[in-house]
Amino acid sequence: MTPMGYSLILQGPDRHKMKICVIMLAKRFGGAERFFVDLTNGLARRGHEVLAISNIRSNAAKRLEARHNLKREAVRALGPWDLLAARKILRLVKEFAPDIMQTSLGRAAHLAGAAAQQLDIPLVAHTHDFVDLKYFRQTRVFTPTTRAQRDYLAQQGIAAERIRLIPNFSSFPAVGGVHCRPTVTKIVAHGRFVQKKGFDLLLRSFSRVAGADMRLYIAGDGTERRRLTQLAARLNLGERVCFVGWQDDIRSFLLQGDLFVLPSRYEPFGIAVLEAMACGVPIIATRCHGPVEILAEDSAWLCDAEQESLTAALQAAIDDPEGRARRAQAAWMAFRERYAEAQVVPRFEGLYESLPPARRP
Repeated sequence: MTPMGYSLILQGPDRHKMKICVIMLAKRFGGAERFFVDLTNGLARRGHEVLAISNIRSNAAKRLEARHNLKREAVRALGPWDLLAARKILRLVKEFAPDIMQTSLGRAAHLAGAAAQQLDIPLVAHTHDFVDLKYFRQTRVFTPTTRAQRDYLAQQGIAAERIRLIPNFSSFPAVGGVHCRPTVTKIVAHGRFVQKKGFDLLLRSFSRVAGADMRLYIAGDGTERRRLTQLAARLNLGERVCFVGWQDDIRSFLLQGDLFVLPSRYEPFGIAVLEAMACGVPIIATRCHGPVEILAEDSAWLCDAEQESLTAALQAAIDDPEGRARRAQAAWMAFRERYAEAQVVPRFEGLYESLPPARRP
């Protein structure tokens, strides 16, 4: 069954079914893991036979749909040089005999590389960031998510024919239309509580925005949780800030917000931005690599990753109901045209079909 609210994406008449092995071996759950889940589910929904291999310590496999054509396997991968993990991947891939191997991040590309080479299966690597190429020696084609990542690969000597720019996407169903409330009472944000995500910047900026009835809801968790809660107390934010923990239904969480903020100091892409775009929520984002490629001045408030700029953007968005509606509409349209599952998954299918097939014994 497809998840509630999701439309079934059927295989197009010009697509043939393939056997695809998708591998992601990170332990935490972030943007790369979300991509792994969404791509795996999307390929299976389109009729391909999929083997999904994840880290045994990750909860990514639990987010995969229960489908007859989607098989899950777990590997205990301690690092990119874990020979036991490489051997298990080789065994699993050999038994499955895929046409294509699709990896995310360096650990998966490196550990799956031996199997790709030995079995002569094309390996596609979704890079997500500016990667160390020593982990991608067996990669046939790189799929960077931004122009900056594409240019970096070219500067490192990767031939243009081995680079295919394909952005991340979100499987969130786009709302039927954008309906912004006239007053901002609930600001939402979510992500891992680590320094680069900039939630301390958000707390400091929010403390300087007027409005006793305004609340900031932050979903997520991580190593910085205690420091962030202590900062909120020092800023005398009291009940104005709510740390709501990890949210399994992040779409419902976003739909309750009048304004979404991504305060990251560094963000190579920003799938959270796509989720807000799909939900029609007005967006404030810092000028990081990913957000500046996804968004523009007419679809969001873009600011520097520092307190004064973020505070100004917050106040500008709060004071401009027409601007919130206009920007949310533009972002929602951009999501539907460029970052929805129906737009991006076929690009991966086209890439897979363009590659020489795996050799069979």
